[in-house]
Amino acid sequence: MKEKIKITILLLAINLNLFSQLQTFYVSPNQTDPNYTTQDSNYIARNTSTQIDKLFLFFGGSFSSPGNYKFICKVAANLGYNAISLCYPNSVPVYPLGSTADSLVFDKFRQEICFGTPQSIFVSVDTLNSIYTRILKLIQYLSVTYPSQNWEQYLLSPTTLDWSKIVVSGHSQGSGHSAYLAKFFQVERNVMFSGPNDYSSHYNRSAHWLRQAGVTPTSKQFVFLHLRDEAVPFSQQFENISGMGMLQTNDTNIIDNVLPPYSNSHCLYSNIEPSVSGKYHSSTCVGIYTPMDSGDTVFLPVWQYMLTTSVTTGTINLKAEIPETRIYPNPTTGIFAIEGEIIKSVEIINITGQTVYKIKVKR
Repeated sequence: MKEKIKITILLLAINLNLFSQLQTFYVSPNQTDPNYTTQDSNYIARNTSTQIDKLFLFFGGSFSSPGNYKFICKVAANLGYNAISLCYPNSVPVYPLGSTADSLVFDKFRQEICFGTPQSIFVSVDTLNSIYTRILKLIQYLSVTYPSQNWEQYLLSPTTLDWSKIVVSGHSQGSGHSAYLAKFFQVERNVMFSGPNDYSSHYNRSAHWLRQAGVTPTSKQFVFLHLRDEAVPFSQQFENISGMGMLQTNDTNIIDNVLPPYSNSHCLYSNIEPSVSGKYHSSTCVGIYTPMDSGDTVFLPVWQYMLTTSVTTGTINLKAEIPETRIYPNPTTGIFAIEGEIIKSVEIINITGQTVYKIKVKR
């Protein structure tokens, strides 16, 4: 008979300034090129004490501002990344395009926004305003304006990005852009939140481009969804990541009341109620869909796992081999319980890597 142990811990309030070593600032697109007329600005976060020589490049969802994603960028920067939340044309939502009869409607949409190729009837994005050009001009500007910060390491040449050092990531529409770029460039990894959402309701299948081979292997791609997503049905998001080939070697794993590494899966989802009821779609990476300096921390372990775990392949039957561990209630204001098999010790580590509580279990 397997022994189960239940531990109840009172975590005392600890004043932790998680982001004290970070520098944050905005850069307007017209600072990088006077031909830009965009009013919004790119958001930058960098670690002044720890650098891992990788760029976290984030694309927000439809109608969002780069400042909506301060918290996820700060989390990445706290881990040693240079982080950018990019300002790009996002005023046309992608999901409604699935009702059209054009089987390549999503391909054309992504191509035009990412590279400025005039293909889509739903958007009008030239080369200057494309995601690729905006990234390139921003990195060029940062490397010249802040030479001591080593932004030039993300350039193979003055006009070529070094994608091997870049983690592309995005929320909702932005997750599709990160996945689309990962089709063309072998990125360090691709981290997607609440997407991709390129599902054809007309043909009842994932978008054509999602099902095409890409240069970034699925072993370098991660996705985090919410089971009760109110913007796009989870079942359709599931079909999209299946179309990408992510489910061939990974099962979808729920992260609720489970500790990392989530069976080493790259396809994660939650059923947790967010801090703002009903905002499931935005909760996966920002908690509340407003400009903010802080957010729901209940998903911090998920974000850290996707940004730091070694690139491995999960196995569908691995869950059955790992003893179940539960942590509840989740989220908590300070008192919580840990229940599971073969628990020998408990150690609580904050986002900066500091041990804030440690105890050995007596049997």
